[in-house]
Amino acid sequence: MISMVRMFKQIFGVAILAMGLQQVAAFSLRGPFEDFQVPELTYRVGGDIGGPHNMGEEFRVNTPVRYYAMDANFLDYYGANGSNAIVQAFEIMNALPNVSSLDLSQYPNEAMGINYMAQALQLTDIKSLMLNLIVENVGLAEADRFTWCLHDRIMGTPCPATGAYVVIKRNFDPEFTTTDMLQPTSYVNGTLYTYQILEFCSGQILADALEIPVDPLANTLTPVSSAFSSGFVLLNSSLAFAPGFDFSGGYFTGLTRDDVGGLRYLLRAGNMNIEAAGTNTVSFITNNTPQLLFTSNLTELVSAALTNNAATLSALFPGLQIGETVSFFTNVVTTNFITYLTNFPADPYGTTRSVTVGIVSTNIQTWFSHQFLNVYATPTIQFVNNLNPTLVPGHVASSNLITVLTTNISLSACPPGSPYTGSPCTNISLTSFWSNGIAGSYFILPTNLCSVALISTQLIQTISVTNATVVATNAVGTTNAFGESFSRTTFYSFNQYVYVVKPVVCPVNTVGLRQGIEHIRFEKRDFDSLLGRFFYPITNTYTLNTITNNTLFAQTVQRVIINPDYLITAQDLADNPGNPPLAFGFVARTFDHYDTNNANFGLAGPGVLTPGDVFTFNKVGPAYFNGIFSGFFLGTTNTSTVYSEATHQQILIWGSFDGTTNAPVVYPNGTDLTNLENSVFITLSPTNSVMTSGSVGVTYSNAFSVLSGGTPPYTWSVPFASSALPPGLILSSATGVISGTPTAAGTYDFEIRMNDAAGRYVQRPYAITIAP
Repeated sequence: MISMVRMFKQIFGVAILAMGLQQVAAFSLRGPFEDFQVPELTYRVGGDIGGPHNMGEEFRVNTPVRYYAMDANFLDYYGANGSNAIVQAFEIMNALPNVSSLDLSQYPNEAMGINYMAQALQLTDIKSLMLNLIVENVGLAEADRFTWCLHDRIMGTPCPATGAYVVIKRNFDPEFTTTDMLQPTSYVNGTLYTYQILEFCSGQILADALEIPVDPLANTLTPVSSAFSSGFVLLNSSLAFAPGFDFSGGYFTGLTRDDVGGLRYLLRAGNMNIEAAGTNTVSFITNNTPQLLFTSNLTELVSAALTNNAATLSALFPGLQIGETVSFFTNVVTTNFITYLTNFPADPYGTTRSVTVGIVSTNIQTWFSHQFLNVYATPTIQFVNNLNPTLVPGHVASSNLITVLTTNISLSACPPGSPYTGSPCTNISLTSFWSNGIAGSYFILPTNLCSVALISTQLIQTISVTNATVVATNAVGTTNAFGESFSRTTFYSFNQYVYVVKPVVCPVNTVGLRQGIEHIRFEKRDFDSLLGRFFYPITNTYTLNTITNNTLFAQTVQRVIINPDYLITAQDLADNPGNPPLAFGFVARTFDHYDTNNANFGLAGPGVLTPGDVFTFNKVGPAYFNGIFSGFFLGTTNTSTVYSEATHQQILIWGSFDGTTNAPVVYPNGTDLTNLENSVFITLSPTNSVMTSGSVGVTYSNAFSVLSGGTPPYTWSVPFASSALPPGLILSSATGVISGTPTAAGTYDFEIRMNDAAGRYVQRPYAITIAP
């Protein structure tokens, strides 16, 4: 929990602060606690989820796309404005390019602004805290605590006169040396720090190396990674609580130079670590032994699937994997055609004619809808970077050409006016029509494989399927028999493919020497929100650059996400009576999931930060502190004082604000639910937040529309706080059409707002990927 005592060294620093010095911030690498990182030396305190690590022992993210969601608890309290604030924090991270291309000189030493109205109201900016949490959860620590650190302490009697300490640095210069290394430094975003050891001799926390700026007027608390250092400061000779920043009303405009430098070190391709691919992942590994892969008639599979249950269908098609089957009832109208030969009145003697009668019947049948797990329509095999294959949806037709051959051998088939010979004539007709079924070819992927790598196409052949039905016949020798018959034969065809492929196996959570992923993209998904939507499983396929036998190759990895990587929720985090000491939190976090299985021998890393974090914002506010804490008084030093509103100190009021003249949003704000409530009745299209992709230099067009609800006419816009559309594209406010010619590649996240004639609005996030 980010709490009153999270930064215990700030409590230690009260005496130093009285001399006019302040707490500091810096850039460090975060990982699981090491053996020496004990509470006695000011580690594992105040809800810490990790400690500082040395170069080469970092923990980082190696999945290029991570998903976040806000649940009903959060949305019910913070509403649409709170949701937008969370999205804006993630969009700051999404706006970063590949880290190897970063120029640190383009990023400021300080990226903080002040909203004076919010400062007067003592508001804490929710977006800025979320940005701090994101930076922390991708591997950066509160380096202001760890510019100078204690590694060991020994104390004799008396304390502290006989003490001795081992002091280390865990703050690193983001600029690489000529040997492509980062060096420990005492500078943070250009501010130089020294330290003073504080010793308390008894208690849980015994000692700490407190950072002190050499220039007392220098800017401090500048990096995003450590700006939210909650604790105490001296204010007018009294102990006061300072929530979040060292002042209320502060907000981040982006990342600082040291934040970006830390991310560059962690994620750059040149930083190669032995690491696992991650939980719920499989890696595509190609076997070099070629084999043949045959395709079959898709029409037969679809027809059989409709009328057979899972067990019967699996027996008919060996190797077929079925994930889910839903049965339903249907009324089937069947027409049975019966053809017979008869004499018509006034026909000449010996003349017979074929007559076809349709008998219509209706019955109830059980049909089935199956989810196939390993069926692929062809052609479906593609290469990724010319090395690894992937299976993509195949091209199937929604209809098929059916040809019907009708043969009628009878006396009635003889041309009118021809002489009677007593022998039947033959009449042949050929008709064609398009069916409404599914046609094409498919293959069943063997259960021991997860894909195949295409070497070549060995054979493509057209196979005709014949269904012959003899409807009626009169053999020679029977009564009124003249060797007459009537038959219909149907024909259709499909293309069968024979491929030469290499089988691809998919072991789970593979380990390899891998490069950094260069960039992390964060995507928003709905989760248990007021809209009644839930987080749906997502299958994400990407590549990790892996080194084998001194050769770099792109290994295809597939990750199944069944829960959001980051869940943002809200609860009452204030402590209950009877649990001393008094505690109050801004945000509670689950302990990070550290994969330490591949750390170097004798070292604390490197490793992987696995997903599954939960950030719980405190919704107890507005909250105030009144009374005695740890022997100090808030607002007074007189023990006989009556505690009242006049003596309390504000702890927390959440808000959203920026550098504009717009009034801050104060939470909870019931009007913030307007967008969510409108979304129950108004549905926008596209319903998927990931829109159709485009390409640089190719004309692009896509339209938004209202599927249901709303009162026309509609007005479409990109909200002021949203990221911009892809360069070269514009949005028509009247028609909702995004059009133009993209000029720059990348994935662009933005929001679209629709206002209807009744004054209602709906706002949704979207993303477009522009290929080079």
